[in-house]
Amino acid sequence: MGYVEDAEKVFKDWYSTRDKKITTSKIRGLLSGMSDIYNDVVRVEGEELPQDIVDRIQYLKVQFVYEYGRDDKKDGPVRRFINESKILNKIDQIGTSKKKFIEMERYMEALVAYHRFYGGKDE
Repeated sequence: MGYVEDAEKVFKDWYSTRDKKITTSKIRGLLSGMSDIYNDVVRVEGEELPQDIVDRIQYLKVQFVYEYGRDDKKDGPVRRFINESKILNKIDQIGTSKKKFIEMERYMEALVAYHRFYGGKDE
């Protein structure tokens, strides 16, 4: 499955079976760091990301882990979002690959789009 199908599956399943919703602004807040990094990644020549960008990607993972921990309910919406989207695993798979980072950023954009498409709102 490609990233578009993966993103659709997260929210198609979510909104057909879940009572606990996550707001668009919460998702955008979680994903905003990716956009900042993306702007620098597209300027990198070649396929290998420099160490400073790799470090920023790893820090982004730390931010997701922090937000996961802040959601104090075992089945809370942030935890479900991070688990069901498999974001932490996908960040790990980037390594130093420019191509994988760009695919990850597009996956995150697709998550926001499908969240809205299946009825996600700011509540």
